[in-house]
Amino acid sequence: MVNDHRPEEVLGGTERYILDVTAALEERDHEVHLFAMSDTRSERTPVRRVFHVRARNLMVLYLKRTFFYPALYRALRACLREVRPDVVHLHNNYRCAITVNLALRGQRVVQTVHDYTALYPTAFCAQERSCAGRSPLVALRHGCLNWKVFLAAGWLLYNRRFLDRCIVDRFIAPSRDLAGHLESRGYRDVHHLPNFTTVPVAPAAPLPEKPVILYVGSLIAHKGVDVLLRAFARIGREVEDAALWLVGSGPDEDRLRGLAGELGLSGVRFLGRQDHEALGRFYDAARVVVIPSLWLENAPLVAYEAMAHRRPIVASGVGGLAELVRDGENGYLSARGDACALGDRLLSILRDADLARDMGSRAVGQLGALGDGDRHVEALLETYRLSTSH
Repeated sequence: MVNDHRPEEVLGGTERYILDVTAALEERDHEVHLFAMSDTRSERTPVRRVFHVRARNLMVLYLKRTFFYPALYRALRACLREVRPDVVHLHNNYRCAITVNLALRGQRVVQTVHDYTALYPTAFCAQERSCAGRSPLVALRHGCLNWKVFLAAGWLLYNRRFLDRCIVDRFIAPSRDLAGHLESRGYRDVHHLPNFTTVPVAPAAPLPEKPVILYVGSLIAHKGVDVLLRAFARIGREVEDAALWLVGSGPDEDRLRGLAGELGLSGVRFLGRQDHEALGRFYDAARVVVIPSLWLENAPLVAYEAMAHRRPIVASGVGGLAELVRDGENGYLSARGDACALGDRLLSILRDADLARDMGSRAVGQLGALGDGDRHVEALLETYRLSTSH
């Protein structure tokens, strides 16, 4: 497994998936090694190689990330010579993409494309009229890129697409939507394989009496939490005891706390990052889970976890979310960035306990249709076997 970050340092959906799929493979007696990068020095274990990213200044770091990082290249090549892997499973590859790709030459490589930033420099757009998923020129006119970032992003995307197709034998896309985007841009051997969750399906139980909306994710602009806060301003007025719980942290936390104060939202709780045991209790205590993303979501882990806990989902209709949230069945889809529409969908579920219960029950069926861990690992192993070394 090769990834931009140590899973313990950046516990996002990608890193959670790496930990889960590694455990599932090891349970089947496969030997799994991890090569990851870190900004801090870390202990090396026999199965984890952690490369410490370092540079004298930001300009040197920029050059290493954009063009070539000799020390990283040597470290990864040395790891490959030592481990002699049957297959390299590449995950997020943004920090030093060209260097990592060049180091993987001659290996059998499968890559899971975890999000749309592999294709677009504008996937993180958070403005009302999004340029996410469009060309760098559109993003430049839109103000999401300046000339410096435009040139760097253009160079990186061009080289990544060229090298990706030369180095990677097969691409895995967790959503059909992302698979279509990859194929439309000339990527070959794209295989759709939905993610899975190790969270066990919760037993059927009465819904909690308190009308709690749960958000789990980063507190950052492209996740749409500000839209959610504006939607909740109306909900708080119309539903007695309504609460919004925000689980996660991020660079916009102070700004979002300030916005909640400006809107007079007394029912909002900022709960910070939580471990999986605590997170399970929050899912069980919620009436509905919300994913108000503005950027192109692929297959967010929170959707799988919500389904495992029998909770309906209200989500933006972007990216691969429509494959996880069947509108009117296990939740509702809402127009991206529309606080009024988001509020309407949430109110429908908060006001109707029977609807919430029925949607939660159908969510479990949707989770089963996506496949469990055993089927996922078998499909992944078949993908490994079908890939052929260059």
